[in-house]
Amino acid sequence: MKFTAHAIKRVNMRRINKEMIDMALKYGIRVYNAGAKFVFVRKKDIPDDLPARIAEKIEGLVLVLNPVDNTVITVYKNRKELKRIKRKVKRYDKESGGKFPRRIFKISELF
Repeated sequence: MKFTAHAIKRVNMRRINKEMIDMALKYGIRVYNAGAKFVFVRKKDIPDDLPARIAEKIEGLVLVLNPVDNTVITVYKNRKELKRIKRKVKRYDKESGGKFPRRIFKISELF
């Protein structure tokens, strides 16, 4: 799995480790929106046999991926994020014929 420089910075800043990312990819749901692939871990998707402290760490974890090559763009945690992701407004670049997003997200929306 590839990470952007921004994603590496956020992973280190938010103390998210490789195992948490692997679990998010394994158990999380995928939502395609705004030109990106979001992987979101809901409480009901986490297996019951997973230790409680680990389940608590991955619940609400969101990975934003490039849908073409699955590069991790950013990582953050927000238990109520799925609702916002589903209604996210799509913004497309007119110069590229509407095929690619100009920007995947606003930084201010993540914090």
